[in-house]
Amino acid sequence: MKRYLLLLVIFVYNNCSIRAQNDNFFTFETSVTGDFIKNMKGGISREFTYIGMEELTLNFDLEKMGLWAGGEVFLHGLNTHGALPSESITGDLQVFSNIESGNYTGLYEFYLKQTFGNISILIGQHDLNVDFVGTEYGGTFINSSFGISPSVSVNVPVSIYPLAAPALIVSYDKQNHYNVKLGLYDGNPGDPETNRYNLQPNIDLDEGMFAIGQFEWYRTVNGKPENFKFGAYYHSSTFQDYTDTLKSIKGNYGGFVVSDIVLLSSFAHPHRYFSLFLQGSVAPKKINKVNYYLGGGVHLNGMLPKRFNDVMGVAFAYANISPDYLHLFPESLKGELALEFTYKFSVFEYYTIQPNLQYIINPGVNAAFSNALVALIRFNISLSN
Repeated sequence: MKRYLLLLVIFVYNNCSIRAQNDNFFTFETSVTGDFIKNMKGGISREFTYIGMEELTLNFDLEKMGLWAGGEVFLHGLNTHGALPSESITGDLQVFSNIESGNYTGLYEFYLKQTFGNISILIGQHDLNVDFVGTEYGGTFINSSFGISPSVSVNVPVSIYPLAAPALIVSYDKQNHYNVKLGLYDGNPGDPETNRYNLQPNIDLDEGMFAIGQFEWYRTVNGKPENFKFGAYYHSSTFQDYTDTLKSIKGNYGGFVVSDIVLLSSFAHPHRYFSLFLQGSVAPKKINKVNYYLGGGVHLNGMLPKRFNDVMGVAFAYANISPDYLHLFPESLKGELALEFTYKFSVFEYYTIQPNLQYIINPGVNAAFSNALVALIRFNISLSN
């Protein structure tokens, strides 16, 4: 089945990309990503496993199609397969591979976006992490925490990979200066059993709504992005009070900051630069398992001779467990720390190979699991028109 799906993708790409070049009304991208994973020590087991993900996206420009000005339609299909290695091999809380999802196929995102000058409005099914909380240079790394802070993803149901939720997003962008974004999402995307193929969202006010706001200041340094973001979120559902097991508390919230900083870059060597990313987030300790998160790392691009597109990086992610949660579950450890080293080889124009090593201290904050050392090799093939 997967072989026929890949052949279909190649056929569609070869035919649609020609038309797209002529009409220029849509963009097309498909990618295949795979992780070969081996837990070298610690965790739950020493198993070797493979997990994979295939994606297909289409973006239609409604203005160029002659329908109306400023409109676009976006479609994003997703297939994932393989084991759940964080659950069955390492036991870590933060999920060391950001493509882990088990066996799932669905229409991940589909939305309509309308732009009026500096203002845009998006309505449809949307991945929150595309527009909120994310970091540019943290995207080099494989641990999930460098995408979405665990003080958000662990504590509240949220619209992120692999299940997105219906959303309404309003943005104001002062080009090359700053932007402000406000988002309102369904409070519970569900799971693959209740939301088959991600086409059966169940908007239930009893499950609450998720609201988020973010301010971003940004610029470019020799063509490289640099930014500073801060924001806050609120989930309107009810949550367990860890100080009193007989009580539930209405509403949950938190705040976050993210920054991408270019430390070294020059016009003489545009492919060679050194950048830094930083993450921080907090949430009330009374109703959240993770009450704060700290992360960051360095990103080095094109540092080796004649390897202009290679990327190397070192990063850390620390999720702190709430003292109120620990009082209720004293057998848990105080926090989990993940250290990651990675190097991404650009082999051809569309192909990368990324050896990766992660050392996870206190995986799953479970005293029964010793520190884990995970080695993996990721490959990615991406095609676009």
